[in-house]
Amino acid sequence: MLPHDEFVFAYENGGLACSVSVLLTLRLFLAGKIREKKLSINLLLWSLGFPVFTTASIIGFLHFPVLWTVLGTIAVLAIYALVFFYWVGEQILSAALANEEFYAFAIAERVLWIYSNDDEEKRLR
Repeated sequence: MLPHDEFVFAYENGGLACSVSVLLTLRLFLAGKIREKKLSINLLLWSLGFPVFTTASIIGFLHFPVLWTVLGTIAVLAIYALVFFYWVGEQILSAALANEEFYAFAIAERVLWIYSNDDEEKRLR
């Protein structure tokens, strides 16, 4: 495992590439294993956004033509999922950079994967 200070230094200098498992993060959040307060609050708010979206879709089915509601639901769901996945990845990475304990937790639970940019360049050749 790469020490936290080396991780921060390498990430800031562009020597690392990171990958975040968003679905595993969501599973750990729902199991109550994530102790980072800011991250937990934001994940809770995003999780509450999904039932609001579902309710809005049901109301849309009652008041608008079915075709437009289905198309709108698909478009909004796709945008919601993309923004959610991007946001969670960004939050996990920023929490790992800021907090050494969360970095160790994220590595141990395989939420955060770290790759050297040199390895990626070798694979592309």
